[in-house]
Amino acid sequence: MADAKHEVLWVLRAQAGDREALEALLRATQHSLFRYISRLIGPSNAEDVLQEVLLRICQKLIWLREPELFRAWAFRISSRAAFAFLKRERRWSYRYDDQFEVENLPAPETGHLSQLLRELPALVDEVSPASRAVLLLHYGQDLSLEEVAAVLEISVGTVKSRLAYGLSCLRKSMERKR
Repeated sequence: MADAKHEVLWVLRAQAGDREALEALLRATQHSLFRYISRLIGPSNAEDVLQEVLLRICQKLIWLREPELFRAWAFRISSRAAFAFLKRERRWSYRYDDQFEVENLPAPETGHLSQLLRELPALVDEVSPASRAVLLLHYGQDLSLEEVAAVLEISVGTVKSRLAYGLSCLRKSMERKR
């Protein structure tokens, strides 16, 4: 993706009606959004959901008041579209959402966690959509916990819970594969 300064300029120009700036902004963002969406819902429907996301970005860009928040805003739109798709397809499972106590989870071992992070792309599909979104935004897009909370419109505590739960599920998956 282009640096933040160029992104802000593209947003401002696109908001002023510059079609080339809008196209440059969408091209620069498209790959990251596609990777995120495909990891959330699977590759077979990711292009359709991405098209929906890009259309929403085009339609609503004029309302974005803080151009420097474009990236987080685009991921928020992507998250909403992906979760709506999962709910429509009845692939969303509420039984995974925060039904655990973070305090009862064992602390990760340092070596185990680094191995887990190397294998994250292959294992992340086994995690609930809510935790998967947090893992992908935090580790895949290098967003801070606060940024993830803003994108998903949840509290930082919920982000931490979902992250802990997702990592716990990933550890269990790794242990089963051994």
